Amino acid sequence: MSFGAEELGDLPFIQEAGELLVRKGYGLSMDELVENWSEPFVAAGVKRARDAVMEGRVDESLNGMAPEQRILSFVVAALVVRTTGNQYAIKRFALAEAKRLEERVFQRIRSNRYDAAVLLSAIYSRILGMSLERVDRTIGPERFEVNLGLRDYLSLSSSLDASKWGIVNRVVDGGRVYMKLEDAARLLRSGIADRIERRVSSMEIPSPPAPIAEAAAKLSEEVVKTRPPPAAAAVSVSREQYPPCIRSILKRLEAGENLPHSARFLLATFMVNIGMPTDDVIALFSRSPDFNERVTRYQVEHIAGLRGGKRYSVPACPKLVAQGLCARDDTCDDIRNPISYLRRRPTGTGGGGNGRTRPGRRRDRISEDEL
Repeated sequence: MSFGAEELGDLPFIQEAGELLVRKGYGLSMDELVENWSEPFVAAGVKRARDAVMEGRVDESLNGMAPEQRILSFVVAALVVRTTGNQYAIKRFALAEAKRLEERVFQRIRSNRYDAAVLLSAIYSRILGMSLERVDRTIGPERFEVNLGLRDYLSLSSSLDASKWGIVNRVVDGGRVYMKLEDAARLLRSGIADRIERRVSSMEIPSPPAPIAEAAAKLSEEVVKTRPPPAAAAVSVSREQYPPCIRSILKRLEAGENLPHSARFLLATFMVNIGMPTDDVIALFSRSPDFNERVTRYQVEHIAGLRGGKRYSVPACPKLVAQGLCARDDTCDDIRNPISYLRRRPTGTGGGGNGRTRPGRRRDRISEDEL
């Protein structure tokens, strides 16, 4: 399948989209862009950048624009975001754009499943370099429409909730994972976001024109004002005294990685149980590209027992090993739970003067929720 103009309007980050602009007579030089700064696609692009970074979404009004106008608005947005020099902003932008493509694919699924399957197969093949095969196969009670190689599936699903996306909950046959179209569309998100992030990060803008620099400066200022700084640990526990698994997760989070749900759950339960205020726990997650304060606050308060009355306990080490979260070293000794690491190691002057912290008392264990 070759992408038509409409598809390219939703895939503005690939080479064919730029080729469409050239065929339509649009120049892609910085000078030509500035000369056309009063055009509607410019305002749409600046808004697109702001909405993606600050709101985590792209305005649906773009869908009413001509394909080449949508592509141009993406170019403007990418230039603005890249000029901020803020990697967090770039990650937020890439994720929002990936979500937009995902929703456009879902719209295609709702209107014509066959066409959607063809489009999905082409996106997987030509953009992700993966083979998504179209099938019509019933296995047990389920009818499947596509399958994906096991290695590719694991790569795309690693940050998703294992209770649904874990391979043990999937139908696998002949080294391929069978799915419905909706699941294949959802799996696109991380792969597409990664490619957009790399594309934007690689853009070289040695001397951005004044209009782009001004838009980038305004966006940067807004990001700095609204993004909380890294939270401090509870007074009696310093970061150096955290168990290796927690230090590893914090390092990944601060690098802007989208953590899997199991890692988020571990971090939240650990911080809650050492006495970190809920606002500080929420601030930790603000460094995630997909951060949503309302959802995160609800989940953290639920973990802390402020909603429903039950507080989550920290997952045990054997479970963390199974989830690939264990970072055990020789300081762990034979502990069975990360919280026990603090009970065995000095943690300053807190905890009643005995040099040790007193983690929260274990309560009823309940299932993990997405942060």
